[in-house]
Amino acid sequence: MFLTAHATAQQQGGRTAQCDATAVAAAPGGIVAFAVLDGIGSNSEVRAWTRLAAGRVARAALHDRSAEGGLRRVYDRYAAAGCDFTEDGDQIGAAALVALLIPGEPLELAWCGDVRAYAVRDDEVEQLTRDHNLRRVRIDQGLRYSQYDRNLLTSCLGSDETDVDVRFKAGHPAIETATVPVEELRLVLATDGAYEPIEDFGSHLADYLTGIPAEAAEDFTETAVARARTVKEPKHVDNATVRIVDLVP
Repeated sequence: MFLTAHATAQQQGGRTAQCDATAVAAAPGGIVAFAVLDGIGSNSEVRAWTRLAAGRVARAALHDRSAEGGLRRVYDRYAAAGCDFTEDGDQIGAAALVALLIPGEPLELAWCGDVRAYAVRDDEVEQLTRDHNLRRVRIDQGLRYSQYDRNLLTSCLGSDETDVDVRFKAGHPAIETATVPVEELRLVLATDGAYEPIEDFGSHLADYLTGIPAEAAEDFTETAVARARTVKEPKHVDNATVRIVDLVP
């Protein structure tokens, strides 16, 4: 695949800090890595940690020429160092997703947490990732789940849990991967603060992903925050971040 255009947009919502983060790393020959992270919590410490981690993930994927290898290397680095905590004692971490584009090869995705990737083709949207949260676990187990289970992550960057630990607890590995065949598509990388409000209203995601990438990203995040504000207390309206990447064969 080849990159034709990309853009990102963010809304802070009602949180005290913007703790989503994005990063791009590129090399000669059109090789590009895009990282999107959703920090857990809302303060300056989480914001700084997540921004640093986003850059590390993008650069590692680019260096390794592997989305999985890069994310795994950063995940293991944090795990080996032990968990980090804010001054208030809250553990710092982030849901993380990285996409690696190497011209002529399938698109690679790797993630931990619930940042999602979607492919938009001819007004149809396909979710390319599966969330790492309690809702996914309960669905996989054939059990009922509550509306709050989606907020409980089962894997994240910054955790010191191994694949064995996560598989025992949640039934999935700490990091999962996917590939996308070489084809024309619009790739959408979105935090839960962006996609959940759109889905909760039963809307078709593609309706908010039209136009050039910059316009689509702004429309998507602005709509998400506006809708969240109609059903949540102001302080609970989440950060919303989207990166849109247009690709051709």
